[in-house]
Amino acid sequence: MTLNTNLLKALESSPLTQYPDFEPGKPPRLLNLHQHTFLDEYEKIWGRRWGAMGIGRLRTVGLVRPDPAWEGHPYFQQDPNFFLLRYRQRLDPELMLRSHEEYARILTSLGIEILWMEFEDPMGAYGPMRKLFMAEEVKVVRGGAILPRFGHASFKRGLEREFQKFLTKIGCPILLTVHGTGICEVAPMFVQMADDAWLAGESCAANAEGLDQVLPVLRRSGVTDIHTMQLTTIMDSFDAGGEFHVDMVAHAVAERLAVVYPRQLTWGAYSWLKELGFTLIEVPTDEHHSFVPANLVAVEPGVVIMNPDARQTIKALETHGVSVVPFDSSGIMQGGTNGIKCITMELDRDDGPRVHA
Repeated sequence: MTLNTNLLKALESSPLTQYPDFEPGKPPRLLNLHQHTFLDEYEKIWGRRWGAMGIGRLRTVGLVRPDPAWEGHPYFQQDPNFFLLRYRQRLDPELMLRSHEEYARILTSLGIEILWMEFEDPMGAYGPMRKLFMAEEVKVVRGGAILPRFGHASFKRGLEREFQKFLTKIGCPILLTVHGTGICEVAPMFVQMADDAWLAGESCAANAEGLDQVLPVLRRSGVTDIHTMQLTTIMDSFDAGGEFHVDMVAHAVAERLAVVYPRQLTWGAYSWLKELGFTLIEVPTDEHHSFVPANLVAVEPGVVIMNPDARQTIKALETHGVSVVPFDSSGIMQGGTNGIKCITMELDRDDGPRVHA
């Protein structure tokens, strides 16, 4: 390694007193050093702030462009049910790409920074991986990222490797990779209702072992109140309409105001939200199946991105003073339930509302 001249000059002018454990003529004063936490230091080490804890102003996201040749390949149409082509078995991949590009334009117009991720290797543990433009599953908390381990389909196993490459490239610390027998798809399984209060779920996409691995990281990042609810599932068909991701069921849109899909919200989760003082806006069943309004992106408290055809939900939101930025998500929702939040890796937000002092 050859250091440049500027770095060498900086070395010459750097005072020893900048080290918190420095005392002249003594070994490192370790008690002084141990008073400085990871969160005190990580921005200096990694170069910038990371963390999307609540619904504070969204600053930075990661996106993955759909590859029309890959997503529309006949390989994935050999068995539409297995590959979760739930609503449309033959895709229009060019429409998917145009829809995604429109979403990127909307984010840019809102002043949100986009960091683009590319797959170096689309082959996973068992073969070709599908729905590569689903960027959400990485959860970035205050200080770094939690990498998922997938449970709802074998063709998702391996995405975590590509996520790790991307995070390393952008300089985001990795705090945990779900491992062992743990399963947790992380971001869609933990919905931040406030900076300090999150709604979690247990399903095929997160088992008890996976949750047990993730929960301590969340608590160290400042989440003090976590309610875990049981979610439904798909079985031999899609008829049950089960949702195995929390972000399909609930999302905060402003301080103590949330959108929920009541047919999938458990009594325990409902009680918890009401105890925290939330007003709940209920999504009609037909709008849930067509547009998944709860799978939204909060730009900031009181401003959300949502499909404009979810008219009843939007009318209720506007009654409560929430502004909706329209995005026609039909292009990205072809085949399966790929909502707006599903394609968005939230990397950085301002601190937002809390529900506990």
